[in-house]
Amino acid sequence: MGSEGMGKVRMWVTAGWLATASVQALAQPVACGPYRVALYEYGSLAFRRAGLSTAGIDVDIVDEVGRRTGCKFETFVDSRVRTWADLAHGGLDMTVSAIETDERNGFARFVIYMSGRNRLLVREGLPYPVPTLETFAEHGELRLAVVKGFRHGPQWDQWIAKLRQQGRVDEYADANTAARLVALGRDAAFLSEPVVWGRILADSKLEGRVTVIDAFPDDNYAAGFALSKARVRESDARKIQDAVAAMRADGTLYKIFSAYLPRAEALSSLP
Repeated sequence: MGSEGMGKVRMWVTAGWLATASVQALAQPVACGPYRVALYEYGSLAFRRAGLSTAGIDVDIVDEVGRRTGCKFETFVDSRVRTWADLAHGGLDMTVSAIETDERNGFARFVIYMSGRNRLLVREGLPYPVPTLETFAEHGELRLAVVKGFRHGPQWDQWIAKLRQQGRVDEYADANTAARLVALGRDAAFLSEPVVWGRILADSKLEGRVTVIDAFPDDNYAAGFALSKARVRESDARKIQDAVAAMRADGTLYKIFSAYLPRAEALSSLP
């Protein structure tokens, strides 16, 4: 065979190798992640154990979704204000226990895995009983502690806005700080919910020392993953959604919640 023939053979071999390599590359699944997931310390959802890593319901859900999807998640704890700012500006991949709003829908997709309802927890030992929101509103010296960046449900957020206009709202970095300031007498009340308040009340020495006001029994919220539209691929979002749906169907979500909560509270936390 002449040099021209040999050259053609080499060209055919090279072309065949490139075609095979291309097919093999196309056959390889695209990696899911790694994605950075911002947690936040909030009762049983996420808490730091002495000398150990962060634990809680959100942590277990992220781990299980990662196991089922093969997605790689890198979790870390951050403030809620910075988390939402980073998500809105495309600087973060996702967060957890996130309540969906019209504004947030502009930059995030939501995969719901829990539901709940906030209540007002009023410190006992005030000079007068405070059994209702009307009583709280009538006494202008009573202050409310809230966490920066939190949403609580439409009716609660409207009520908080009215107090904020009166200069009666103090904002703190996290729920534990808010509860401690209530316990110390700086504020009279804070908002919380059964899925988290057991640990918060115990840590702040408020257990058995609060009046619970369930003012808006129909103001329930749904919460879950908030996935950045700019950073998380739609195909990966579908994987996460399918995994959460399967966890709800096979009882895994309930198992995770019940590891940290009494049975009734675990059941009421399911979407």
